[in-house]
Amino acid sequence: MSHQEILDKDTERTAGGQVRHYNLLAAKMIKDLVQNFFGPLGKEKIYIDIIGESTLTKDGATFLRKIDVGHPAAKVLIDASNTVDNEVGDGTTSVVIIAGSLLEKAEDLLKKKFAPTTIINGFDIGLRLSLELLHSVSIKESSKDIKIMEKIAKLCLGTKIISSYNPHETSKVVEITANAIKTIYNNNNDILEIDDIKIEEKIGNTSDSQLINGILIDKTIDNGAMPKFIENANILLLDEELGLKRTRADAEISVNSPNQMQLFINKENEKTKSKIQNIINCGANVVISRKGIDSRAQNYLSKSGIMSIKRVKENDLHWLEKATGGKITKELSSYELKENLGYAGKVYEKMVGDDKMVFVEGCKSPKSVTILLRANSKMILDEYHRAVLSAIKLIKSFISKPSIVIGGGACEALIAQYLRKKALEFSGREQIVLLKFSEAIEEIPLTIAKNSGMNVIDSLIQLKTKLSNSTFDENVKWVGINILNKNIEELSSEIIEPSILKEQVLNTAVEVSSLLINIDDVLIKKPLMNTHTHEDGTEHAHEGGEKKHDHYFDKLGKQQRPSHHYY
Repeated sequence: MSHQEILDKDTERTAGGQVRHYNLLAAKMIKDLVQNFFGPLGKEKIYIDIIGESTLTKDGATFLRKIDVGHPAAKVLIDASNTVDNEVGDGTTSVVIIAGSLLEKAEDLLKKKFAPTTIINGFDIGLRLSLELLHSVSIKESSKDIKIMEKIAKLCLGTKIISSYNPHETSKVVEITANAIKTIYNNNNDILEIDDIKIEEKIGNTSDSQLINGILIDKTIDNGAMPKFIENANILLLDEELGLKRTRADAEISVNSPNQMQLFINKENEKTKSKIQNIINCGANVVISRKGIDSRAQNYLSKSGIMSIKRVKENDLHWLEKATGGKITKELSSYELKENLGYAGKVYEKMVGDDKMVFVEGCKSPKSVTILLRANSKMILDEYHRAVLSAIKLIKSFISKPSIVIGGGACEALIAQYLRKKALEFSGREQIVLLKFSEAIEEIPLTIAKNSGMNVIDSLIQLKTKLSNSTFDENVKWVGINILNKNIEELSSEIIEPSILKEQVLNTAVEVSSLLINIDDVLIKKPLMNTHTHEDGTEHAHEGGEKKHDHYFDKLGKQQRPSHHYY
């Protein structure tokens, strides 16, 4: 009896070498898709989805999240890219390039009758040796060194921001991001939380991007009679209605005479006046509320020279708490209001692009700040936003393990050279696998060279020549790609990356490669096009389902649907 006789006839089985070939081919195609993103001079891609929405990006993970793939091996590689993005914020294209290259090398070895187990074992040795070298050559730094953080942010943003060849644009966003991180880190007892940095976007010129030492609210001041600018603002953060409350359910009030109506209005006015008086007494001159402030309450506030902003998002209120040092007030009882007030140097309304926005800035030691990003299109704004988030994540990773390596492909070139040297210590087939592993790692500097317009063969020869006498200790020479003069040379300490990033990329790439090499059987259930629903709601598929027919369950219970609903 054959396997096919045991399986349903609508189940297709692919086994052995054919499965591996397809897996490796899918991985290679994903690698080819994102390889020309890589490096500061990498190119952008536009993805247009089914509803016509366009995404412009040069970030590998962003692009791979957008595209729809059916092959399981391709999905595994995309998941790996997402994992690196979520964990450290960068290295999303690197992991795909290294994993794809490892799988290409694995296919060469499989054709030469290498056992999958031998290849996986060789890859594990390569990973262990690579991490050993990383630990020995990584440069230890202080987790409080802001200048190092600025350099890390600069390199990260330089490889992700569109038009990064315009140094003014990149430096503006780098400076803002670095200053935001510095402010939060210093004011939060050396703790960096991504959520403490608010990012707002508006169409405009990149040069108008700015850091606000406080919170920017995408709202307008409630009433034209209110002041538009307040210095030394004492801010009340409110989570209570000011004015007539809206009931959760429909409510009716029976009024039998005009006097009763007047009494009701007077009572409501008294309640509102009492609340406003409590606000005045506590010394607040700005009220920012998550809930409504009706027109009567606005009039009372404006007559007292108080600015108000209603219906602010809950997240904005929490950001304002951290920035101003205030506390959200849920009840307007006078004895606690003064203690809950926050402070800002100034609160004012200003036009940003085509919209009015409220700036709450000049806060004392703000634990939350706002980055206002400007660009000439929504697509570029979105890319700036993603790049800034990646840089913040990457610096948070550096803080958790403050050690660095030199970028520009120098770290990977050094690892490749080290593996070639260590491979000679192995006498078995692992030696050949290690040499292939070193070639896969070397794809990183070679891809940077290729995307910078350099000759790949010449670059490879120069790399190997300049690294031939390398030492693998604290006196190591970091030889990589200088994209400015298109040359292979010893790189300066300005081009740095966290060593934790390299560790994450190598671990993930080897794990994914080993997984895909180990798969030797795929069973696919063919989708049936004659899925249908019966009267009782039973949905299923079978041969002949497109024709009118009955089952025993058609006669049970009440009729819930028409005879058949095909789709």
